[in-house]
Amino acid sequence: MRIDAPVRWRLNAQRLSFMVALLFGVLAGLCLGAGTADAGSSTGKKVLMLQSFAAHPYVVAIIKSFRERAASYGMDVTVEAAGFDAALQARQIEDAIARKYDMLVIQAVSEQGVVPSLIRAKQANIPVILSNNPIKPGTENLYVTFVGQDQNEMGRIAGKAIVDALKAGGRDGGKIALITGALSEGIGPRRLAGIKEVLASHPKIQIAAVEDGHWSTAPSEQIAGQLYARFAATGGLDLVYGMADNQAVAAIKAAQAAGISVGFGPKQLAVVGGNCLKEGIDAIKAGQMYATISQIPTDLGRKEADAVNDYFAGKTLPKNDLLPVELITKANVDQWQARCTY
Repeated sequence: MRIDAPVRWRLNAQRLSFMVALLFGVLAGLCLGAGTADAGSSTGKKVLMLQSFAAHPYVVAIIKSFRERAASYGMDVTVEAAGFDAALQARQIEDAIARKYDMLVIQAVSEQGVVPSLIRAKQANIPVILSNNPIKPGTENLYVTFVGQDQNEMGRIAGKAIVDALKAGGRDGGKIALITGALSEGIGPRRLAGIKEVLASHPKIQIAAVEDGHWSTAPSEQIAGQLYARFAATGGLDLVYGMADNQAVAAIKAAQAAGISVGFGPKQLAVVGGNCLKEGIDAIKAGQMYATISQIPTDLGRKEADAVNDYFAGKTLPKNDLLPVELITKANVDQWQARCTY
């Protein structure tokens, strides 16, 4: 059959229009996909967050902020807690490997005990992000990134605050006691090392005792009371450091119960805290505590969720994703009150 030229021209024009429309449709789809890749890459991913004490206010705030940010990315989040039971956390990681989670976010309760489990997670090709607690040096190949603070630096800041608190009472030395968080974790030993590094330049300051309070209020208050009784016959202590503010405030309460005056006078017991909890902020404002150090759990939880999302989006993450830390004293306490209250 013979097709006239005008008809052929119309058919070719229709084919050309169809092809142009198809091409623009493909390009539009590619552009849309590029614009939403980061938002959709985490959708439906199964993420297990392993923590220590899920009822501790600091940990509660991390979990809540992580869940909220992760939900905005479409992640399916499960949270489990192990307390300070390294064996339980190891079983939780083994179960997560068997269940084929897409990502593990781990606050290691033992800086060395967690290593065998991380090796098995790596062998199973399950990525790990470390939360808050650093682990044994030389194991950097076992995790994607660490999200937290420089704990050695936090210790150095605490050491300087100890020196300044004693100076505020007219002392260039004295006997001090340190009530720490769990020394089995990576935080406690590193902060302790930072404190000792600073105090090495102040030989008149004597660390008379180091006691592990496991971040807990009641045990820390009991430890403080025992320390006051122990050193009463030799002139008492000049300063107590509580690695977290709840521990520092516990030391203040124990001092008050023992009839020991707390403050910055020449014969008063000075107190330094850390982690900036509400009770620490209140104690600074009341003149009972010299200083604390910023460590905001809501910032940490959101940053961890962002790191997980970035990993699923194919981005390269730094080995250490560190949040800033700052000394908080009466001079700047007002600007930190809201962020340290959660």
